[in-house]
Amino acid sequence: MKVVALFRVSTGHQADSALGLEAQRQDVEALCAREGLELVATHTEAGVSGRMSLEAREGLMTALADVSLHEAGGLVVAGLDRVSRDPLVLMMVEKVLASKGARLISAKGEGTASDDPSQILMRRILSAVAENEAMMISVRTKAALRAKKARGEITGRPPMGFDLVEGKLVPNADFHLIEKILKMRNRKVTLREISQIMETFAPGRSWSDVKVHRIVKRWGSLRSFRRQFPKT
Repeated sequence: MKVVALFRVSTGHQADSALGLEAQRQDVEALCAREGLELVATHTEAGVSGRMSLEAREGLMTALADVSLHEAGGLVVAGLDRVSRDPLVLMMVEKVLASKGARLISAKGEGTASDDPSQILMRRILSAVAENEAMMISVRTKAALRAKKARGEITGRPPMGFDLVEGKLVPNADFHLIEKILKMRNRKVTLREISQIMETFAPGRSWSDVKVHRIVKRWGSLRSFRRQFPKT
């Protein structure tokens, strides 16, 4: 039987390391070898959340299209949570596959051996567990971010001109660019003029009125900026 494979990791770190993707690939290839399945196409979603809607899942949608294109009998994944952590999306994928005369196949089993009522029940239970796990991860992540903010630590990606070191902003080689922008704004130079000047002063950084406005809005006046980061 011909099959199409889908691999997915949800974080950029997993995508960069390729460890998660490689493990999934090995599991799927082992299943195909064991069951005599012919892998005719593969699709990878790197840094894609399993809680995204079906229409936002480009890799998944293309994989489903390939099932039709190759007249495949199934879509193979390392685990059901690689398809989605949303039970509704998972059921929609199953319905789409069924309309093509195909089915969803998990390398872990997970109730995908057939459409026997007991197998369907197992799939639904495991899908609900995956959804709950995703929600718990979200709750823990938000709690950790709140705790960091309460300790005065910076979360997320550091702004231009700074590196994030142990939760604190540390000026880097681009620090002087922020000062230059705030100095010009202090002299009432317009946002458009500032962006044009910065294009010449520091080319290759995609300067725009919006980017300059974002920098000015974040730091306010030059005086307040220097209070936070005294000139050395």
